Amino acid sequence: MMRPLMLLAFLALSGVASAQEEVRFPGDAAEIKASMYRPVGDGPFPAVIVLHGCGGPDYHHTGWAQKLAGWGYVALVPDSFGSRGESSICTKVFRVPPQLRANDVNGAAAYLASQPFIAKGRIGVLGFSHGGWTIMKGVQADSGWAARGIKGAVAYYPYCDVQADRNIALPLLVQMGDKDDWTPPELCKALFASGIRQPDLVEAVYYPDAYHAFDRRGATGSVMGFGSDGTVSRHRLEYDVRATRDAEARTQAFFARLLR
Repeated sequence: MMRPLMLLAFLALSGVASAQEEVRFPGDAAEIKASMYRPVGDGPFPAVIVLHGCGGPDYHHTGWAQKLAGWGYVALVPDSFGSRGESSICTKVFRVPPQLRANDVNGAAAYLASQPFIAKGRIGVLGFSHGGWTIMKGVQADSGWAARGIKGAVAYYPYCDVQADRNIALPLLVQMGDKDDWTPPELCKALFASGIRQPDLVEAVYYPDAYHAFDRRGATGSVMGFGSDGTVSRHRLEYDVRATRDAEARTQAFFARLLR
């Protein structure tokens, strides 16, 4: 077991705060509970809001928050479902719709902006699956995100709507598996080929042999979920180490470019 002084030294060297902090902020018709992770030091630091998938916040999002703190960002992980008395909504994805969660992000950004250790106007958003779908709504011109100091977003395997998501007004990085059978990459490809508002704001990466949740360690198998065809069925999840490494590097470079 690591001794306390050794542990503190390790945490200081890694740049990650020793414990998460539980916070609350006003969301859309609910008070939102969130976990916050801070780098070591007084700041001010840029921040990244981490949006969980349809299963709610878990080790995957905690791991990303700790990674972001290690990169020098305050990471805030809102619990959009638990704050509303929900848990997993994978088979009922509209129980907490993405537009509602996009409004929660405005509340999260307002909370962060009120903290003295946050660098004003330097906030990013990172989302996975249902959280990525939320990002597709949040980067639209009418979402209010830009006015809250949000500079851009990274969406992992989001659902794209060709008709509703064309008014993209913030820098956006989309990363998907080309074999994803839950949030089909074909929908995002069709969206970005359809004449979106500002195509220069969007970068999309499709990993040829990767499936849904390709960056989620241990996620080999299947899960029941509401699909793009309007039915509930099983969808494949599979971890892909090469896709994960590339996607993480792209995510780090994206936030460094916009938030540093």
